[in-house]
Amino acid sequence: MLEMKIRDLVFLIIGGLLVISGMVLNSVFVSHADAQVNGGTNTYFKNVFCENLAIQDKNGRFRGIFGLNSGGDAILQIFGDNTENTVAYLGENAEGNNEIMFQLNSKNDVRQVSLMIGTDGGRFDSINKLGERVATIGVDKKGDGLVDLRDHHGYRK
Repeated sequence: MLEMKIRDLVFLIIGGLLVISGMVLNSVFVSHADAQVNGGTNTYFKNVFCENLAIQDKNGRFRGIFGLNSGGDAILQIFGDNTENTVAYLGENAEGNNEIMFQLNSKNDVRQVSLMIGTDGGRFDSINKLGERVATIGVDKKGDGLVDLRDHHGYRK
């Protein structure tokens, strides 16, 4: 029993010496890696696999995302200067028809342009600074071409 304790103690001392010598040798022979904050080199990656890539400006403000929405569909969303208003969006259609839409919003007001696939076909919408849809080009319910122009208050001309 005593022989077992002495043998365990010897192995414990040898293991401790190996750990300490590894730490000392590492601090002597291995230099530290310094992160390059400014002026770093570009790196080439053949493939990167992830669910989201977040984009931040140099001040750490969130400016955009390229990734997956809650339903698992791919989206690209870019935010304006206040980091809250979406200025560009490419992803699932807001109408909920599981199609794709491309939407550009003004940084300053409610002006908007959208290109989407609606329930009847492709559609282009233009919204003025009053928030009114004033121009639509698309496909109507019969499958025919549609051009809908309105005045600046959204009333038919």
